[in-house]
Amino acid sequence: MKKLLITFLAYLLSTPIFSQNNFYVGTYTSTKSEGIYKMHIDVKNNKLILDGVAAKSDQPSYLAFSKDHQYVVAVNENSDNKLPGKDGQVSLFKVDKASGNLTFVNQVNSGGAHPCHVSLDDQNNVFVANYSGGNVGVFKIKDGVLEEKSSLVQYEGKGPRTNRQEAAHAHFSNYVAQKERVYTVDLGSDKVHEYKVVNGALEETNSIAITPGGGPRHLVWSKGGKFLYVLNELSCSVSAYAMSESGYELKEEISTLPSDFDKSKLNTCAAIKVSKDGKFLYASNRGHNSIVVYRIDQKTGKLKNLGFVPTHGDSPRDFSISPKQDFVVVSNQQSNNVVLLKRNKKTGMLEYKDEVEVPLPVNVVFW
Repeated sequence: MKKLLITFLAYLLSTPIFSQNNFYVGTYTSTKSEGIYKMHIDVKNNKLILDGVAAKSDQPSYLAFSKDHQYVVAVNENSDNKLPGKDGQVSLFKVDKASGNLTFVNQVNSGGAHPCHVSLDDQNNVFVANYSGGNVGVFKIKDGVLEEKSSLVQYEGKGPRTNRQEAAHAHFSNYVAQKERVYTVDLGSDKVHEYKVVNGALEETNSIAITPGGGPRHLVWSKGGKFLYVLNELSCSVSAYAMSESGYELKEEISTLPSDFDKSKLNTCAAIKVSKDGKFLYASNRGHNSIVVYRIDQKTGKLKNLGFVPTHGDSPRDFSISPKQDFVVVSNQQSNNVVLLKRNKKTGMLEYKDEVEVPLPVNVVFW
């Protein structure tokens, strides 16, 4: 019996404390933030708990886990005249699965100014979108270290909205396992690019020309990969696409805003997510300060607006659905708060529960 108790205690000590309801928050450190914060949801009491600083880092806006969760990669959106080419940086951290703390490993040049998104594939290739640089860099974690970039895709062009589309602006670089492809978005020239990874480089397999002036920011696939949804930051819309013999076919474009929204007020879209069951799609509005909820038609892929949920803060930069799909966590960048919303799995709707102060929160990444 004593031996069994010792074995059980050893198991508990070796089991990660930070798991299903735990997450990291990437931030901007231009005010009070120290870097990457660790938090968790107290499910029983519908509360958010701030567990402290997981790692000190400069402007670690967006984060991504490696597939085995041994590493976290962060983009450091710290472009500066003192840096070569005014580029940002990319940092690698080792994850302590017991405490949730992150240990800095190394840092490399991002290949362009203001890196704003990062993802990894199953082989630990790292894909970074540099917003002001207008390019996407490819890196690799090898032998426990983040190597210098192996390749760089540079975009050119501009769009009709001269205040934001004066040049190429890469805003998204996400590996989608079910498609075995990397999808990137150029807000500046209204383009979406699809790539396969070949020997540490991106080889284009398809592309989409977004409605001019849309300013695509992020995208997400439906469950099963039949429909693609592109969130347009500038036109405040979601574009739904399906594959045809000629490529991507636009099925519909639907507003993220209520019909009575005052168009003299500024609103820009930020993040887009789909529930695991494939029934609901969510997108965030900065200005209207809401998350719009849609039901997805499983046959056509078209969206039905179910309503708008206030984010209880200013400028919801990112949000994430918890692994068990029962909560949504929102980072309100300008009001310095992270908000907990309870999610109804049947209706898809969200209900405010709690909030915690976090300086300039940007990205929410669940374990």
